[in-house]
Amino acid sequence: MDAIILAAGRGTRLRPLTDAVPKPLIPIHGRGTLLRTLDILPPEIDRIILAVGYLEAQIRAAVGHEWKGRPVMYVSHTVLDGTGPTVRDCEPQIKGERFVVLNGDDLYGENDLQELVKHDRAILFYENVFLKGGDGWLVEGGLIRGFEAVPPGGSGRLNINGMKLGREWFATTPVPTPGKTDEWSLPHAIPQLLDRYPYDAVRAHFWMPVGTLEELKAAEAVIS
Repeated sequence: MDAIILAAGRGTRLRPLTDAVPKPLIPIHGRGTLLRTLDILPPEIDRIILAVGYLEAQIRAAVGHEWKGRPVMYVSHTVLDGTGPTVRDCEPQIKGERFVVLNGDDLYGENDLQELVKHDRAILFYENVFLKGGDGWLVEGGLIRGFEAVPPGGSGRLNINGMKLGREWFATTPVPTPGKTDEWSLPHAIPQLLDRYPYDAVRAHFWMPVGTLEELKAAEAVIS
């Protein structure tokens, strides 16, 4: 099964560090988020597709064309227009009917990824407080039912771009990323499929974003 790892972004909130180093390679005690995720991929993953863009030559050099016996393919996505178009660009590289999608700039739990791949189709979510409010996954009977609005300060199921999808996702209509006029969302297209394809809800026990200097400091404290 293929795993698409999204690693194309500029990481503007991590400047000045990302002026010279792509966000997924910013070291957290010597090792960036991308390499840490590659190290914990479940054995069911036998091919890796890296979606790269900003400073992609550094990522190609750090990862190479094989990782722990798994071939690594690269897809260049230089127009930063959201997770939806980035994944769509990867479609020609996908071999199977199912594939996993992960962020290259987040920290995931190894056990959570192992649980994710056991399901036919599934969404990995993280219970969290939405400081600014936003869309959280709606779960009923262990299944994803769409999104629900979470008010500022409310608790909800955060989308962390950890998912196991079917190829039918590529037939969905692109959906804008909430609050954006020039980006298209991967997860917000999934509700179009839920009346035909059940998606299991899988709770993540560990997840950390590393998108700001404050988050980087917090990640370093946890890793240490």
